[in-house]
Amino acid sequence: MIIVEQEIKDYDEINIVTTYPNWDIATSYDFGEVIFYGHYYYRSIVDVNVGLIPPDNESEWLKWSISNRYAQIDLRATTTTIWDATTATVPADGALITTFLNDNYDVLSFGGVEGDTIKIEVFDSLGTLVTTLNNVVYNRPQSNNWYGYYFDLFQGGVSQNFKFDIPPLKGGKITVTITQNSDGYAKVGYMIGGYGISVGCSLYGATLGLDDNSIIEIDDFGITNVTKRIASSYMDIDVVFTSNQIMLMERNARSFFGKIVLFIGDENSTQYEHLATLGYIEGYNVVLQEQELITASYSVKEVI
Repeated sequence: MIIVEQEIKDYDEINIVTTYPNWDIATSYDFGEVIFYGHYYYRSIVDVNVGLIPPDNESEWLKWSISNRYAQIDLRATTTTIWDATTATVPADGALITTFLNDNYDVLSFGGVEGDTIKIEVFDSLGTLVTTLNNVVYNRPQSNNWYGYYFDLFQGGVSQNFKFDIPPLKGGKITVTITQNSDGYAKVGYMIGGYGISVGCSLYGATLGLDDNSIIEIDDFGITNVTKRIASSYMDIDVVFTSNQIMLMERNARSFFGKIVLFIGDENSTQYEHLATLGYIEGYNVVLQEQELITASYSVKEVI
């Protein structure tokens, strides 16, 4: 299994417009006006709002939503980056095109891709094309994760997960092109670029399931009230590594606690789309045995 932390912080270019204007330090904003700043849309909650930077002034600005441009790289967002005739800077491109810095990344992974084809172009620091990777977006279930892929029925023309191994080049750039489907749009649930950290070899028999996040309360009269919330999937997976790596693997696990990262349970299998899960570690334990190989277990909860 490998774990990938999001390292893509911004783009050099993306062919999607912003819905609202950029924040301007000299402009006076009235109550309810919306601006774009640092990937997010902010709504003014006062009149005569001038010269106040949105993230630093919560009594004047309300963080309203993430922009369509950046939804695919913000792992906390539950929204999707959508390219179509209404959001494109150049509709004639016929594709969602994103360019960003390659800071020695060796893994690029996507979830919830909808489109026709996906192409990755890797350039060195001189702008020379080093490699091109291609794949076709086949019909897949409507899901960003392994659980949906495994259990959902096939339905015409929807989302798929991808993992690409890319050459790590400091200072180079990566261009991702996802061409539109027959309905005239391209979508990406998440795009993660970073360094794949191996935490052991996945063992056969990962446990897949769903947790109900609904709130259940029983009042003083014994009446049960259920506040429905979205269910989230989980994965319990065992990995094996040599006994001399036990402290290294513990440090690796510790470094990812409290972070939203991508878990690729089986990076060599295409049958289950690499058991890709975007989530966080709920638990890690090791079975100590007097032998060369050590077994460890990861409990992973999907973000919702």
